[in-house]
Amino acid sequence: MEIKGKTILITGGAGFIGSHLVDRFINEKANRIVVYDNFSTGERSFISDKNVEIIEGDILDSEKLNNAMKNIDIVSHHAAELEVFKGIENNIQDLKINVEGTLNALNAALKNKVKKIIYASSGGVYGQAQNIPETEDHPTNPHWPYGVSKLAGEKYCKQYYLLYGLPTVSLRYGIVYGPREWYGRVLTLFIKRVLEGKSPIIFGNGNQRRDYVYIDDVVEANILAIKNEAADGKVFNVGGLNAFNIKDVADIVIKQINPNLKPIYDDPKPGESSDYQPNRKRLIGELIDFVLDTSYIKKILNYKPKTNFEDGIKKEIKWVKNNLDLWNYKPRV
Repeated sequence: MEIKGKTILITGGAGFIGSHLVDRFINEKANRIVVYDNFSTGERSFISDKNVEIIEGDILDSEKLNNAMKNIDIVSHHAAELEVFKGIENNIQDLKINVEGTLNALNAALKNKVKKIIYASSGGVYGQAQNIPETEDHPTNPHWPYGVSKLAGEKYCKQYYLLYGLPTVSLRYGIVYGPREWYGRVLTLFIKRVLEGKSPIIFGNGNQRRDYVYIDDVVEANILAIKNEAADGKVFNVGGLNAFNIKDVADIVIKQINPNLKPIYDDPKPGESSDYQPNRKRLIGELIDFVLDTSYIKKILNYKPKTNFEDGIKKEIKWVKNNLDLWNYKPRV
């Protein structure tokens, strides 16, 4: 399906990934773009084009969401509870936002005869890796409520495709990074601390491997999924060029900002904080490896991630320096 001339609604469109999709849809010459966001984490400043229609609404408000989807061709469903810690602390709220919210989006899409819906899922559905890299048929044993709710969303998307013929595509993202990323994950913690002249804190030995995928590559995967009918009804991994150990991530950040620093290794128990970084608890059920196999999406959609990790980090650091307030930045005393 071509995007040019189409009407598109993005739930969570003022967020990190959603706002970059808005930019791309503008470049693809979509006829009408609607951002549906409750602004719990999204930023109006991320939407710079005045022609983009903004509806402040919650995906749990089924009536408002349904009305917002009238005359929409394509839905990009990116509104979600993303913070793993919040899902652990309040799994009922995680379920409501990620499962009930997705059902509301699917029901509204079906009712309004939407032509395709893209669902933002996560490699978190796999849980602890049994095989590296993880293919789409890897066992799904999520460690956290977040992964469970994302997997449930995938299953509902497939169900609506099979039962009602609603074209759906689920994209299992790696760790998406780049300008406008929300603060709270490992890379952002490292960047903020090093900008403040502090050493990044590494939990454990730092050998944990992570699949980082730059935001532009994620956007490209979305565009390919929309344009290709071969994607309909399917689930795809969306990963980056290479996986990196956590200690390598710290070294790259240090190299780009303050080469005089060295990382500090600490080993707090899961659920407890480090004395060096008391505001951040160690994740319960931490994954040893998280590396996605992208051969399937390459085969079906010709997806090829392009952004080198160090180049991507450089772009994110540049953005952070110009938007310190968005990470509640506190200058070094």
